[in-house]
Amino acid sequence: MFQGWWVVGTHFTVQFFVSGFFVYSVPLLFEPVIEAFDTDRTTVNALPSLASLMGLVVSPIAGPLVDRWSARGLMLIGVASLVAGLLALSLATDIRVFVAAGAVLFAMAQGLLGPMTGSAVVSRWFTASRGRALGFAAIGTSAGGILLPFALGYALSGVGWRVALQGLAVIVAVVSFPLVLKRFWDHPEECDLEPEPAAVGRRAVPSNEGVAPMTNLELLRLPSFWLFTLALGLFLACYTASLANLGQFGGDLGIESIQIPSLIMTLSACGIAGKLGFGYLADRVPLRLLLWVVIAGTAAGLGVFSTEPSMPLLLVGCGLLGMASGGILPVWNAMVPQLFGLANFGRAMGLMAPVMGVVITPAYPLLGYVRDSAGSYVPAFQGAIGVLVAAALFLVPLRMDPAKPASRGEA
Repeated sequence: MFQGWWVVGTHFTVQFFVSGFFVYSVPLLFEPVIEAFDTDRTTVNALPSLASLMGLVVSPIAGPLVDRWSARGLMLIGVASLVAGLLALSLATDIRVFVAAGAVLFAMAQGLLGPMTGSAVVSRWFTASRGRALGFAAIGTSAGGILLPFALGYALSGVGWRVALQGLAVIVAVVSFPLVLKRFWDHPEECDLEPEPAAVGRRAVPSNEGVAPMTNLELLRLPSFWLFTLALGLFLACYTASLANLGQFGGDLGIESIQIPSLIMTLSACGIAGKLGFGYLADRVPLRLLLWVVIAGTAAGLGVFSTEPSMPLLLVGCGLLGMASGGILPVWNAMVPQLFGLANFGRAMGLMAPVMGVVITPAYPLLGYVRDSAGSYVPAFQGAIGVLVAAALFLVPLRMDPAKPASRGEA
């Protein structure tokens, strides 16, 4: 077996744990933590909010290190941060410690175990099958979203939240550390190998190996950086804010609380299909076209939501959003090296994160404000569709040839 697939499997595994817990499972802790610390929802929700803000600091610092130091070293720090974060939550005796320690450690874990590090290395190992490999690796987030909440929920009811988190910390350490140490290599040359060769009948994906490393300032001066980053930021703002309010939207429609998990499962399952499908197509179809399809699919899903549908159609809308959200990861990660060159993958991803964060962060309260003011989510979803149209327009002037700055100099 080509050893690059071990790299894919390792990236899959660490994303399974970090996204499966922090993105999908953390809300399960809120009720027992509120009871244990006699606090409120506003306080416990500060954990993901502060972690997102911390992530805006982590990514620009770590991004250049992916290109110039070692992605494997950064991932080891990320695994250690995830394990330490789980243990810190389980041992916290004060809600302030719970929120602060979790925010810092999980921000580091998310930044160092996500696409900025893992996808950079996968892209170095694969050329003609880059999209497919990135798609398989990205499935880890959806698989974690399906399996980990159920496992953790079962453990919470059986042994309590503190012991459940400690058990998860042990599992993460036992599984992830050996994989990153033994089955994750920064470059094929470490194994005396070349990147995966092109296959007959498959579209040649530009590797852009010849694009020289750039500085922060050189990347920030590129129109392609801003067009691409703003398009992604607007897309993610619409998707993530809608996803965060999905449960409350279902409640407005009279959907019973016991049925809400089925909406999340539909999103996650269709996300897996989206990652596989779009990953396959990314090796054969122009990437900008695929990104337009992803945006259109999200707009279609929000269009279904805007009709305030019954449960069956609501599941259809969730399926459309799931397919689109699944497709964005392999397409996004395949476009970065094509636009900026493999030598600048980590730096570009690190600089994109805070810009997108500024765009995404206001979307959560804004969507809630529109719902409270109008008494319905329909105007919010319709407004999001308009924002998605703007995101698609940002891609029109985007040049898909690799960026080549005119001058050199340290940022």
